[in-house]
Amino acid sequence: MLIIFAFISVYETTAQEVFVIDSILKNPIENVTFKSDKNGATSDNEGRVNISKFNNNDLIHISHVSYKHKQIIKDSIKNTILLSPKIRYLPTVNLQSYTKLFNIRDNFIYKNISQQESIQKSIGSVLQNTSSVNIQKSQAGGGSPNFRGLEASRLLLVIDGVSLNNTIYRSGHVQSSSSINPFFIESISVTTGPSSISFGDGALGSALVFNTPKPVFRKKSSNYFHQRFESSSNGVFLNFKRFYSKKNTAFLTGFSVKSTGNLKMGRARWHGYSGWGNEKLVSLKNEQLYTSYSQIDFIHKTLIKTKTGAEILTNTQYSRSSDINRFDKLNDIVNEEQKYLCWYYGPQKRFMQTIEFNSGQNTFFYDEYNVLLSFQNINESRHNQKKTQDLLSNRFENVKVYDLSFNANKSFDLFKTKYGLGTRSQKVSSRAHKTAESGEFFYNTTRYPDGGTSVSDIFLYYKIQLNLSKKMKISSGARFNYNNLFASYVDTQTYNFPFSTIQNKTHSLVNSVLINYHFADFIDFKTSFYTGFRNPNVDDLGKVFSKNDDYVVVPNPSLTPEKSNNIEIGIDVSSNSKNTFSIEYFNTVINNAISRENGSLNGQDSMIYDGEMMRIQMNKNIEKAYIYGFNISCKYNACSNLSLASSLTYLKGSTINGAPLSHINPINGHINVKYTYSEQNISFETKFAGQKRKEEYDLAGVDNLEEATDEGTPSWVIFNFSYNYKVDETISVGLGIENIFDIHYKTFGSGISSSGRNFTLSLYTNF
Repeated sequence: MLIIFAFISVYETTAQEVFVIDSILKNPIENVTFKSDKNGATSDNEGRVNISKFNNNDLIHISHVSYKHKQIIKDSIKNTILLSPKIRYLPTVNLQSYTKLFNIRDNFIYKNISQQESIQKSIGSVLQNTSSVNIQKSQAGGGSPNFRGLEASRLLLVIDGVSLNNTIYRSGHVQSSSSINPFFIESISVTTGPSSISFGDGALGSALVFNTPKPVFRKKSSNYFHQRFESSSNGVFLNFKRFYSKKNTAFLTGFSVKSTGNLKMGRARWHGYSGWGNEKLVSLKNEQLYTSYSQIDFIHKTLIKTKTGAEILTNTQYSRSSDINRFDKLNDIVNEEQKYLCWYYGPQKRFMQTIEFNSGQNTFFYDEYNVLLSFQNINESRHNQKKTQDLLSNRFENVKVYDLSFNANKSFDLFKTKYGLGTRSQKVSSRAHKTAESGEFFYNTTRYPDGGTSVSDIFLYYKIQLNLSKKMKISSGARFNYNNLFASYVDTQTYNFPFSTIQNKTHSLVNSVLINYHFADFIDFKTSFYTGFRNPNVDDLGKVFSKNDDYVVVPNPSLTPEKSNNIEIGIDVSSNSKNTFSIEYFNTVINNAISRENGSLNGQDSMIYDGEMMRIQMNKNIEKAYIYGFNISCKYNACSNLSLASSLTYLKGSTINGAPLSHINPINGHINVKYTYSEQNISFETKFAGQKRKEEYDLAGVDNLEEATDEGTPSWVIFNFSYNYKVDETISVGLGIENIFDIHYKTFGSGISSSGRNFTLSLYTNF
């Protein structure tokens, strides 16, 4: 009803907005309170506050618990208000201005996307280049983020407030982040602690939150155009976005096209394995065959402002890839021949449409509220044919996702609170067939239940933020979720399952607390405890598939949700606003962890699937799994022009029986030296990762040991160089050399070798 009411409102004047920022760091300040005798307002997470409800001669009191009080007549307020901090607080800055903010709102790692980073070829490249997030790749047109050993269905991906995770997200490696175009992204948050309360299912320990820019009101339109060339794949990238407005309506429109050829791997084999990743049937010298792909992306946002200061925002996103070959399957060799004639993903399509209503009314129950309605339509498919088979196997999946949520916040003198509730509905259609060269169709088994799957969720949550003193802040919250999954099988004869339907009803209650203590002007201590959950989805419960023709995974309807207990302890030391040091320890215990284990069906431990006799496996709840590690980061500014930034992450994981846990990256890190002079930026960077020994790989094969060497994944180190020159206010040119020494390596868990020496050339213009 709120959305309908907003649409039929009569718009007469454009709302007045000002921005509140930190006088030292120039960061936007959220939850700044504006009050007069009769009216009130609060700034949002971009520091934006609407003051149209105040009269021109009102004396407005501006306050925030961490900043000095200010009062000002509305008529004398300009576009920007600067607030001075009560105490000197300094963010810890990681590599390339990757800023960690510890405040009463949440514990999270926040990243503003710079121009240089937004023109990367994929969001995986941005994450890998600017954070401790690692990327696994099974093919060129993909990238599966991994943060602190949580990946795929255990790592929640959110874009513009909408969860990308759906019920077919698998536990292995998920390439869906490739449908997010970095040129359209304004900021990335790697959230932990109380932030998990807001996002829910899938946020066992953290979530990756992507935000695209809002349309802005400006007298003149702004256009941004970017072209990029990469030598290692002959890749060409074209990006464009435009901001424009008319009266009380603002717009953002953008599109992107990218096309790459086959990816070249490095020639210098410092690891000593001459044939690793260089199988003769799928590579030509250092060129990896079957790795070319293309992709198009589109975004359009419309922002309407009413005379009351409310906002209506529509958001349309579309992404479509070409066919993408599964390189880690095409390199399978049997009797000196390729095992597969073809193995590829069909075009991956993601469509998202949202409509959002934001209003601030300063009632007893809320200062601001938000209603978000969204629809997603996702299509993906898998196609493969072995040399020993005459028919091409085709399996198609379609997922429709409907979301509705209400979120509100309220500030009182002693505390602030945020709460919300909502629902999600998912519909899955899975179909399959086999085709002959003549075009004739034959029966094929589906990946998911062929009678369809429906999933419904209902949730509610709250968070509260308390300032006990000038030095101590506490944030806590809780979330309740109810989930109902129903799936049915039409074909009950092929596998002779002892069931024809699956119904799985679960509920979860999670909570969190974060304590931040300010020891002195240069030391901050923070600790948090929080729980998370992940409901078993249809990929866990109802999937039938084989990864390697040795094992076949069959359904297990009796799974229960995974629950996690997380502890974080961190210390930040800041000698000044530019030199920082941070160390964090984290520990995650996953209870009822879902793990792929050997099983049986109708008393048999093997069955025929896709013409092969295979050992039966199924997902089961094991008692516990453990993940722990630490991250060290620092930044040092030798002078105003020269800076050094580095980070190091160490991670370990195991089941309760001491067996290796999947997705646990080896020790890794990066070091960056940056020199700035006038309009020029020069950067030298090194990235490295330690060895992952074969005995540290998981037993179920999720980590792709078959893609490593006989001893596991070797350690590696690469060196990069970049140069950027701002010609004038409208034109910038960038040159770069990635992997300068042309090193051959694979990132952990990947089936494809990483890029060899890569020369990049980019042109960025705005007009």
